[in-house]
Formats: sequence, structure tokens, C-alpha cells
Amino acid sequence: MSFSCPHFDISTELCRRLKCECIPGRPGCVLPKATKFAVSAADRIAASNHPQKLPQRKARPALRRPAN
Repeated sequence: MSFSCPHFDISTELCRRLKCECIPGRPGCVLPKATKFAVSAADRIAASNHPQKLPQRKARPALRRPAN
């Protein structure tokens, strides 16, 4: 993850403030409320309970440069 939080324990990947799995943006999180996430906190919380719920990205073919 790419964020900075004084309550994030790197060794266990847990939130020391909430004493549970770190999910940025969840209720009680200290990250700014204006922070935008690609996947909402509610969806990530639901997915942490059911790991198969998050949609998987489709693989895209690599871009090729035209031969000169």
C-alpha cells in the first residue's frame, strides 16, 4: 500500500488504533476524509470477509511498437 499512517504496524499489517486489519478509509481511520480510493472502503471491508468478492482485472495485451 502506498500511504502514510502513524497507526499502521508494518510487521503485522494491522491498525494499532483500531486493533484490526488495516483497510484505509474504514470507519475510525485517521486518513483524510477527502482521500479517493479506486475501490471504496465498504467494498474492501466486505472483500476482507469474503476474499473472492473483489472483481479481478482483465489482463490486457502488452502494447507493441510498430516495426520500423
